[in-house]
Amino acid sequence: MSAAQIAFVAGLFIVLVAVTAYSALVIGNAAYGGRTLGIAVFSRTRDHGELGRAAFLAHRISGFGIFAFLALHILDIALYSLSRHLYDEVQRLYGSPPLRLFECGLLFAVLFHTANGLRLVAVDLTASAVWSRRALRIVVAATAILGAIGSGVILAPLFR
Repeated sequence: MSAAQIAFVAGLFIVLVAVTAYSALVIGNAAYGGRTLGIAVFSRTRDHGELGRAAFLAHRISGFGIFAFLALHILDIALYSLSRHLYDEVQRLYGSPPLRLFECGLLFAVLFHTANGLRLVAVDLTASAVWSRRALRIVVAATAILGAIGSGVILAPLFR
């Protein structure tokens, strides 16, 4: 590995540690406050407020993760202004299996964060709590379906 690739992997490691620590902090604060984390979004027996809290926490975590990766991505794109060779070295890493898996996770985060953000805007405009719960289920289903399709495209070169 070149020095540029090692620096990128170190930056990616820092991003992953920061996102993990932030996730633990957000979930820990939610648990400390006596609130539970609802995971079963499609369950009819769960408290509706619990689903909203889970969506809120997932929205915060996905937003932080997207931001953290964006900061690293800006730095790796900036390498082009320094040296095309360094840029090309770092870009080769994106074809590796670990980074393709990371990109799948990033895809799911972007899909959920975007769709949930649009849901929140729609809820603010309509002020309908009933519609909000239905829309959350649609957001989760759309994220799962589109994320699986996109992940198939991202991972396909590994199986050729």
